[in-house]
Amino acid sequence: MFIEQANRRTLSDCHLLIVDDQASSRMILEGLLEEMVTCTTVSSGEAALLYCEDNTPDLILMDVHMPGMDGHQLAKTLRENPSKSDIPIIFVTATTTDEAQLKCWNSGCVDFVTKPINACTLQNRVKAHLNHKLKNDLLEKLIYIDRLTGAYNRHYLEDYLPRCVRNSERDKSPLSLILFDIDFFKRYNDLYGHLEGDSCLWKLSESINVSLLRPMDKLVRVGGEEFLVILPSTDERGAAIVAERLLKTVYELDITHAASELSRITISAGVATKKPNDNKTIDFVMLQADKSLYSAKAKGRNCVVASDETAHEVLETEI
Repeated sequence: MFIEQANRRTLSDCHLLIVDDQASSRMILEGLLEEMVTCTTVSSGEAALLYCEDNTPDLILMDVHMPGMDGHQLAKTLRENPSKSDIPIIFVTATTTDEAQLKCWNSGCVDFVTKPINACTLQNRVKAHLNHKLKNDLLEKLIYIDRLTGAYNRHYLEDYLPRCVRNSERDKSPLSLILFDIDFFKRYNDLYGHLEGDSCLWKLSESINVSLLRPMDKLVRVGGEEFLVILPSTDERGAAIVAERLLKTVYELDITHAASELSRITISAGVATKKPNDNKTIDFVMLQADKSLYSAKAKGRNCVVASDETAHEVLETEI
């Protein structure tokens, strides 16, 4: 179902961010493109960065020279963010020297258009890059998306998680993981059949994806009924709050499970955090989350356990 939705996405569904400190320039650019795509305009690099924290445009069209954070700085900052690094950027510039153009390419742009703007050239370059991105997005979904649930798969985990670790180490920010699985899911499959089990996995994944409020937070299906949530720039307390929200989201789905003590589908979750400047490997943090998950199961399920010393003493054979 997720892949079918991806196939229906067209040029008119794309979202363009225009960044320019001149109101007249923003108005001209938007006027030339608004019939083709949805446009959002901001007046500074700082405003664009703030906007991209909660949104991921399909393409950014931006001026090079702006007060404060200029186009080059903004492009480099976005390229360093794992969840924003693939957004294509087209620079708008009045400078056409080889040195200026090289600086644009080195900043990470995919193209540039020169001022004064030629309407036909602008429209066709934007169209070409968006069509290219639509094809790449679909290919990425085919490679990285679990076709049953719509969550990311292990191939994506192997690519995205190391980038998050590098970003965390560079910014000295915490990186948290939530590992969870569905309580008594084998009983559910035995009682209702595997088709209903598949439907349950899809409903759960769809609801949890909606409940993750930041684009950088990713849901990964690591196997069977076990999932991982990656939370960049999130400490243990913040991750525990997110985990509790996930439990509430699943509980309120109210999917009947007669073989569970609560008579509905629930999940158990383990939380672990890689803190700034600690010497833990991400594999060790994953192990902490796994042990915390089994601790949550030992406590009776439908609960969250953050990594602690007692969690690591719980053995899988005890559950």
